[in-house]
Amino acid sequence: MFGELALRGLCFVYGLFSLAFVTAIAAVRDGAFSSKARMSEEEEREFALAQKKYWDLSAEPLPGFRHAFYTLRNGLRLHYVINESEKSVETKKKGVAIFIHGFPDSYLLWRELLVAPSLQGYTMIAVDLPSYGGSDNFSLYDANNVLEAMTGFILGMRDLYLTEASSRLVIISHDWGSLIGARLASEAKELAHRWILTSGVIPHHASTSALTLLASTKQMLLTYRHHPTNLHLLKTSLTQLLPLLAQANLSFYIFILNLPLPLATFFARMGNFWFLRLTHHLQTRCLFPSKVPTPIPAPLAADHLAASSGPGTSQLPTSTLSQNAEEEKYPPSVRNRVRDHGMAQKIRLYREGLFLGPWEKSLETIAALSAISVDSTMAAAGAGGGALFDEGPEGALKVPATLIHGEKDPAFERRLVLSGLGDYLPRRSQAIMLEGSGHWLPTEEFAGKVIVEVAEWALGGEEGSLRERLQGMERVTFAVDKQ
Repeated sequence: MFGELALRGLCFVYGLFSLAFVTAIAAVRDGAFSSKARMSEEEEREFALAQKKYWDLSAEPLPGFRHAFYTLRNGLRLHYVINESEKSVETKKKGVAIFIHGFPDSYLLWRELLVAPSLQGYTMIAVDLPSYGGSDNFSLYDANNVLEAMTGFILGMRDLYLTEASSRLVIISHDWGSLIGARLASEAKELAHRWILTSGVIPHHASTSALTLLASTKQMLLTYRHHPTNLHLLKTSLTQLLPLLAQANLSFYIFILNLPLPLATFFARMGNFWFLRLTHHLQTRCLFPSKVPTPIPAPLAADHLAASSGPGTSQLPTSTLSQNAEEEKYPPSVRNRVRDHGMAQKIRLYREGLFLGPWEKSLETIAALSAISVDSTMAAAGAGGGALFDEGPEGALKVPATLIHGEKDPAFERRLVLSGLGDYLPRRSQAIMLEGSGHWLPTEEFAGKVIVEVAEWALGGEEGSLRERLQGMERVTFAVDKQ
């Protein structure tokens, strides 16, 4: 009990220190609180154009795509786009790919990949997470609400678009979408044939790795108390903490976002949304690896902001798929997010227990998962179906997955991410490291090509090994490859 309280106190103090430090950085280095940080007329004009381009329900958001909504059992609605517009060629598509973004993005994170020519023979669906993009707000963002919602959405997409017995469903995710995906791949294995998890961790693996290092360090320090002259033991025990300290440094913003709500909200909104613009700067760095342009060109900055913000006021009053269909308008809660780009809602994913909280499936979800045919369930396990029965530790994935990380991802400590990862992956799974890549892999040219290759391989039936498929890509390293 005392240890838990001490840890919470330490996290609180570190969060306060981090908030004070980044506030000073934003003010002194970046001038975030000065008038210069406000959007110029050109930036506001470009932002309005980008919102109209991507969020007007009467137009194509991307070539060959249309807007759509899916209503959950609780009446809340999720917005998604799908490559079935009136202008698209009517062909019988075989296989479905569902894309799930992370913080602070929307379906637009995937805009370059969604229009990849090699994937147009498949049904391509990109959904907005609850409280993101054009989707409804939730009352609580715990495991029960979010995992139930995403399971309901995926089951709905299966019913609507996975029409052939031989079709495959592959789910591709990023950041928080990958954390959600990892939990579903562990706790609802029937949903998909393969999960492609980019720039994310398996929650129970990350937690166990951290706790194991802490326990080992504690034991060494206890031993050192009885051998105070053994400086090597002291050095070794402290060295073991380095990955945890490095991760704490990278995750400073998570500690801030878990401070009392007024402080967390202040951080999310301060300095003309300094933190949001910081994420856009990191995304731009992926596009310009040699030197990030300062300031970011107005059209590119507008695209980033439109992708994070969702619909603007101009898209809400009359923007509808059908003038007589109230359910096909953006949900009313979207309007409440316009003023702060939805940041007060978005940060709740970090605060309300989604990462490791228990998921008590509803009877409807249990019945729906059980109703998926035995053949589909076995196919989801890959050849031989063995992955379904390789239980592994708590939180281990129960369906084949491909994890893709950037070598220079500023969100994760590499040693912590990879240590013991193989124990959490079933057969026919891989963990891939991309040399020189960062966090927003779907927006990078090289990483985007890798994701498309993996998606095409998975949707096409996984003929041959993925290692053979990616053999010509020199920047690809297989950290884990389980046959």
